[in-house]
Amino acid sequence: MKTLGNPATALEQRAERAIRSLPVIDAARAAYAASTFPVASPSYHAVESTSFNVAPEGNDATLFLRLANDEVAELVDDEVAFSAACRLHGLHLSPQPIARAPAERAALFARLGNGWRTAKIDDLMQDGAMVRLIDMQKSIAAGEPFGRSWSVFDGIDELCPLVAGAGAVLPGDAGWMLAWMTAIREAISAAGVERKPAHGDPHSSNVMLGPDNAMMLVDFDMAGDIDPYYQLGVQMNELFQFESQMKPLLEMHDGRFSEQAFSRCRLYAAADDLYWALRSLLQHARSPLRGVEFLKYAEWRFLRCRMLLGHPGFEQRLRTL
Repeated sequence: MKTLGNPATALEQRAERAIRSLPVIDAARAAYAASTFPVASPSYHAVESTSFNVAPEGNDATLFLRLANDEVAELVDDEVAFSAACRLHGLHLSPQPIARAPAERAALFARLGNGWRTAKIDDLMQDGAMVRLIDMQKSIAAGEPFGRSWSVFDGIDELCPLVAGAGAVLPGDAGWMLAWMTAIREAISAAGVERKPAHGDPHSSNVMLGPDNAMMLVDFDMAGDIDPYYQLGVQMNELFQFESQMKPLLEMHDGRFSEQAFSRCRLYAAADDLYWALRSLLQHARSPLRGVEFLKYAEWRFLRCRMLLGHPGFEQRLRTL
């Protein structure tokens, strides 16, 4: 770990400014070191933030500093994200938020200690893990709104001009996929939407597993008031390939299976694939991390989107709403 005063990179300069601005840390004694390293493919992990382990006394790293990256700054509400982190910690579902340094878009958390690791898809495919994760999501949904109403369709609308402005090249069938989004949005809107507070990004890389089967959520950039079936559809789509495997998650969530609700989840899954394909394409155009495979990840999400949209029974999903 290194003490403050000799930053080697612009990110270290920013980290040091954040540390110096936080009164809970004695900058004269503190030390820090890079933490999680970014990987876009096969999992989209630590690519929209830069993190550091922080030792407030100079030796034992008990704090975790997260710097939100500028490449997707217009897509994230830092204040809502930190508020969501505080809310989830109050439910014992996330690490303790300590403080913010708004000027640096930095948030300081208590660091999870030894024995904690990032979940893998195989971990979350187990029945016990699936039940616990869905129970966590339902606990969050039972609370007061976060105050950031969001839908994946709004997100796609926001991303399209950003991607175009960054000079990113869309696949030749992007217009076809976007036309589907209009039809899906209209069908879901006509069926009615009830938004509830949600973590919003249940991918395995945002789930931490600890000693004694402990589980916590991290990364709150997507937190907001969202249709719960969007989050559930995303979770199904990440964990399983076949719909027969996905259906039990809906029973866990609702207490029963409904073809209408399942169709909503699957429609959202296609929209989510397009959303994250566009978001990763934006990162490919903007990010200085040239060794991170943003384009590969974007192409995978485009592929999965078109596979789902092109499935023979997909149009029937619209009709079941």
